[in-house]
Amino acid sequence: MKLPYKVSFPICISALLLISSCELYNPSEPVPAYIHIERFTLTTDEFTQGSNSHKITDAWVYVDDQPIGCFELPATFPVISEGVHKVKVIPGIKVNGISASRAQYPFYNRFEQDVDFKVGTTINLSPTTTYNASTDFAFIEEFEAGVTISASSNSDTNMYDISDANVFEGAKSGIGYIDNTRTFFECVTNSPYVLPHGSSPVFLEFNYKSNFQFTVSVIAIGSAGQAIYPVLHINPTTDWNKIYVHLTPVVSGTYTADNYKIVWGMVNNVGLDSAAVVLDNIKLIY
Repeated sequence: MKLPYKVSFPICISALLLISSCELYNPSEPVPAYIHIERFTLTTDEFTQGSNSHKITDAWVYVDDQPIGCFELPATFPVISEGVHKVKVIPGIKVNGISASRAQYPFYNRFEQDVDFKVGTTINLSPTTTYNASTDFAFIEEFEAGVTISASSNSDTNMYDISDANVFEGAKSGIGYIDNTRTFFECVTNSPYVLPHGSSPVFLEFNYKSNFQFTVSVIAIGSAGQAIYPVLHINPTTDWNKIYVHLTPVVSGTYTADNYKIVWGMVNNVGLDSAAVVLDNIKLIY
């Protein structure tokens, strides 16, 4: 039935007001541009900084110094910007290899680039990084010559260098074995190293593979003697992996110590016939 004019006119006005109200409170969504980052590239001075092997897993992204987010690589993510803006990308790692402990790595430089954002398009960034100038390398061990790590006096077996298919890169890697008669392997840095206290960042980087769990520990040495502190139990992996071991809590917590040694250990407490850990590109940095 057709409504009388005096009734239908107010209804039309109300409908128009409702439409206008919807547009007011639900404006059209802005169309973003996108950034895609596949990976980071690390460049090093191989003579003073060692291998360029890394495990940068994350990109911490800022546009004009405003945080966009932390993204696990590779990643494609939206940015609500148009025109030229400065993009900053900071390399991120998994501290101690733990996915829930992601952080910006304090020793890698940030990457910066001016980017011309266009709505609906994807910009491919290829960020690069280097160690920053304030990084100190207490020691680097690549097992190529003059090895700085040896089996401890408590170890049932020695530390060997190998030059076979198990090598990560270069000519050699280091390896420690255990079996059902030689059940305890422990290797330690030959020299002690002075490391900073006061919560200064201290990390141990290295590549490894192992078919059995092993432990990284720190020996704190002071005038009253020395003590060993287990830092991290590392699970086995049949493929080469890289890890960043956070030593700051132990080093800063033992503030009376004068210097430190680093220890890798493995105990066959389950009767395995054979187990091994292979190490390469060890860096103690602060």
